[in-house]
Amino acid sequence: KNSLEGLVLSSLMKEPTDYKRALKSLHYKQQNTLLPRLSELCLEQAGIPTYQDTCTAVLEGRLVYVDETQAKVRKLTSEEVSSSHLSDILLPMPGYDVQFPENCCKDYISEILEQDGMSIDDFKGPLGREFNVSGCYRNIIYKPSEFDADIIKYSDENEKLVSTNLDSVLGRSFEAKNEGSRTALKLRFTLPKSCYATMLLREISRTDGVLRLS
Repeated sequence: KNSLEGLVLSSLMKEPTDYKRALKSLHYKQQNTLLPRLSELCLEQAGIPTYQDTCTAVLEGRLVYVDETQAKVRKLTSEEVSSSHLSDILLPMPGYDVQFPENCCKDYISEILEQDGMSIDDFKGPLGREFNVSGCYRNIIYKPSEFDADIIKYSDENEKLVSTNLDSVLGRSFEAKNEGSRTALKLRFTLPKSCYATMLLREISRTDGVLRLS
């Protein structure tokens, strides 16, 4: 009853066509998460078909940041293609104030929105200024920084292999024995916000990240 879905549905039961009233039934912070989340969903779904055939290619017309401030974007020129990396390429998170690359990305996003009876123009205006979504950009891939790896040998599956936060708090030093018939991989890296270490581990291990039970 008091969930986000329950509040919205309760409002729509009273006024089936008053979508603004339904959204207003939510807390202000909750309101601000819905349309941006829709924008993120479009980005996630559009990114896969847009780049699956040329996922390792840097092509003219794709979006990159103008400079390190990341305040503005521009389209990649043919002269810059050879000196650019895939991690420089941006995908637009749709909104009323974003550019789209010279590929089918905008078409895919439009198709996704049409499934819910929406268009890119709906990110500004229909429900009032408080629900406008300007959009932003996300790198198609991120490269981890401060990456390091060690191979550790061990014998017991319950053996401690790395120091813990508790060790740091208590000022205890720890070093693995590094002996035995089993092998472990110890990784250290830094990722920017909104990136997931589990996805990096999936790429390293070449698995789909889905737990399968037999």
